[in-house]
Amino acid sequence: MSAKNNVSCGSSSRAGAKLPLARIFHQGARARPSCVKCGLGFVFLLAVVVLAQSTEAAVEQDEWSRLEQELVQQRQALEVNEGELQLLEQLPEAVSHFHHTRLLITEQSLRDGWVTMYQCHSDLDKVDSSQIVYQPEQISNIRVLSTQNIGSVWVEGHTVQMKGIASGSKICLSADRRALSNEQARYYLRLGPFIRRFLDGYYPMHVRVEICYPDSLELVSSSPVMAMQRAKNDTRYADIDLWVVGELNIEFVFVDTQSN
Repeated sequence: MSAKNNVSCGSSSRAGAKLPLARIFHQGARARPSCVKCGLGFVFLLAVVVLAQSTEAAVEQDEWSRLEQELVQQRQALEVNEGELQLLEQLPEAVSHFHHTRLLITEQSLRDGWVTMYQCHSDLDKVDSSQIVYQPEQISNIRVLSTQNIGSVWVEGHTVQMKGIASGSKICLSADRRALSNEQARYYLRLGPFIRRFLDGYYPMHVRVEICYPDSLELVSSSPVMAMQRAKNDTRYADIDLWVVGELNIEFVFVDTQSN
């Protein structure tokens, strides 16, 4: 009979009993935890599966979010105006650039085509630098009259340069502008394009143009809408007030009631 069998049957030899008892204890210890390990292994496997499913769901959610963002960006890109004029019936929610111009037509203007212009720009875009640009052959004597919440302003040729534009900005200026022409017994006052542009897109802008002209002229048409008209003493006034997106060109057509 082997030593192992002797010990297992109750041998009193402590030295001979150590190893087999230790082995039995060890085997017993392993046998019991082996089921625990199986349970832990199952739980761990389940946790891995749940984690994998959670990760997969998170990845799927991220993918959906990415696709939704792409759709939003594509829709926004399609909504960006590329220059085509749109007259807005509803005012935009955000504060928009207000471009207010007053023009004075005198008897001298009827001869040389030059009118006096007073112009204010309010709520310009908050950017580091921007400029107001006029057509060089149609502008002269630009003077900055006042500024508000703009770091620095200077006239450079046919442009007005601005830096450090903050919220609530405003700039007012004056100039002489050649905008009146005489064609086939009619006078045409053409202005524009009025543009609020950033990169490749055009954005909402509030434009108001007021014309002051002598009583000898009669306004017969205007575009893109018919101007409001009024008279005071020997002076007449025409006013166009629009919210637009795109490139805005304005035209007033007059006839001289005193011409032969």
